[in-house]
Amino acid sequence: MKAADREALDRRLATAGIAKDELGSALDATIRPGEHALAKSASTTARGGRGATITGPFLPSITLAEAATESTAPPSTTADLLVTTLLGEGGMGIVHMASQRSLDRSVAIKRPTSDSGDGLVEEARTMARVEHPNVVPVYALGRDARDRPVLVMKHIQGASFRELLKDEAHAAWPPLIERWGDRERAALGILGEVADALELAHARRIIHRDVKPENVMVGEFGEVYLLDWGIARRLDEPAIETGNIVGTPGYMAPEMVLESETVDTRTDVYLLGATLHEILTKTLRHRGASLYETLGLAMASEPVAYGQDVPEDLAALANASTSLDRDARPESAAAFRSALRDHERHREALGLVRDARATIEPLLSGAIALADAAALPLLSEAGAALAAARRAFPEGASVRAAREEHLVLSIERDLAIESPAAARAHLAQLSAPAPALEKRVVALEASVARAKASDTALARARAEADTSSASRTRLVVLTAAFGPIVAATLALRTTGLVGGPELSQQSIAVTDGAMIVLLTLGLFLARKRLFANQGNRVLTWYGVAAVAALSASNALGVALGESASRILAHSYVVIATGFLLGGVMLHRLFFVGAATSLCVAMLLGFVPEHGIAWSSAGMAAAAVVSLGGVFAYSRRPPT
Repeated sequence: MKAADREALDRRLATAGIAKDELGSALDATIRPGEHALAKSASTTARGGRGATITGPFLPSITLAEAATESTAPPSTTADLLVTTLLGEGGMGIVHMASQRSLDRSVAIKRPTSDSGDGLVEEARTMARVEHPNVVPVYALGRDARDRPVLVMKHIQGASFRELLKDEAHAAWPPLIERWGDRERAALGILGEVADALELAHARRIIHRDVKPENVMVGEFGEVYLLDWGIARRLDEPAIETGNIVGTPGYMAPEMVLESETVDTRTDVYLLGATLHEILTKTLRHRGASLYETLGLAMASEPVAYGQDVPEDLAALANASTSLDRDARPESAAAFRSALRDHERHREALGLVRDARATIEPLLSGAIALADAAALPLLSEAGAALAAARRAFPEGASVRAAREEHLVLSIERDLAIESPAAARAHLAQLSAPAPALEKRVVALEASVARAKASDTALARARAEADTSSASRTRLVVLTAAFGPIVAATLALRTTGLVGGPELSQQSIAVTDGAMIVLLTLGLFLARKRLFANQGNRVLTWYGVAAVAALSASNALGVALGESASRILAHSYVVIATGFLLGGVMLHRLFFVGAATSLCVAMLLGFVPEHGIAWSSAGMAAAAVVSLGGVFAYSRRPPT
């Protein structure tokens, strides 16, 4: 206990005229006015007093008789109530079971333990005022032959709630579990019905002040009754026990220790929270080494750190209900009951959280790699379960924590499969910044951007190198440029119509001129396709360069006055050189053209008398190889 709390408690006890050594040791026993050292200064002059006589309205006489036993004969009496078994004895009264002969039923009768009976009268009138299914019905209130009050009420057969909490094997549990579904639901359902009774009592301006499992009876058919209204207080009347401490120390609200006159409906809410604490932990809310220390704990009422086995919403409700600050407690018994009912919805949400965590357990344990295709269905299934849990219990800490865990796992998968857009989207959903993950996502985004830029450049280079797009156009242009020339030359030279049986410079000039004109026309008409990209431009300019070199070689031979055979021999050397370059740069089929052209050049040089035949054969071979080589190169995939 803190020093400040100890000083405050000492001052409170001094004000009440109580010495520490007068304190008892029972932490779970009710402290009642006039019956305990803590209540020795109770006022006896307030409403009705606590004296030896009963004051107030008229009470009818109730005749009691003791029932027969094995050693006594049946009483000869006209009394309607025959007292039989002792049911229990408390601080304010003793309770017997009695047989009501007129109605042939068992009832409970309560009489004071001493001559003082006003407390019992007040309890009976309070119970009658709080007429509720969860409050024991009052049948009659009167006087016995000794002028003592007699309270006749329903006889409840069952067990106290505290007995059930202490003994999980109690015979009353099976039907309760069958009714509610499980033990926790049953316990919370019982507490909810207690809150129902308090809601009506509070509406009648009555507070119970001694709510605890011991004062809750569970009937044999699951009916719930809040008992012992002996220290209940009417808020619209002055307090009777001014200056005293009343209640049960193990459950007391702070104001019950420090300022008993200021108790209100939120005090009962505190007691509901203390009872919930006992349901959750099987221990008293305040449990010190002594009664003095227990009162100090009640006065401080510090929050409890509940274990992982306690549902978080119930732990929050128990701490809120037993808060030192009354304004922090649920505003009413109805609000407390509503929170209990919300727990049913929360249970489903928490079950979904457990299912989601079980689903992604193979990913968390590494049994399934995040980059595997099997990881995505597991993450999707868990995500759907967590989405439903969030709808049912959005404020749940474990729901939020599970969602954060799922998001982090999703980000890890996005990083594993190099999906920066998905990682960025999941990162934005985290409730708090994650610098380490942010750094990794940024690095992945930069890496992917570089790779994308490289891929774009490569695609652009491939597109520039692609010559297949104009392959048909080239074939058409080459065929149009060389086909007529080759065919006409072969026909005319074979028939001797051009240049006679011998080659002439005139035939060479005519052939070159026609080839250049046709090639220029073809290039002009097909310029858009032949110059569309780098690959097509290279191939087109290669052809242009070859034709230009051939024409230049022929023109130089004419200018030097060489014979037609020598000019053609030089031309085929130029053609062979072009084919060699084509074989090296474009396609190996051009090597065939180079070999053929060199052979023709050798034949023209050593056997010029057969120049027409060699020239015609060489021209045909060159045309075929050129067309074949260009076509083969055009169909080759770009690199």
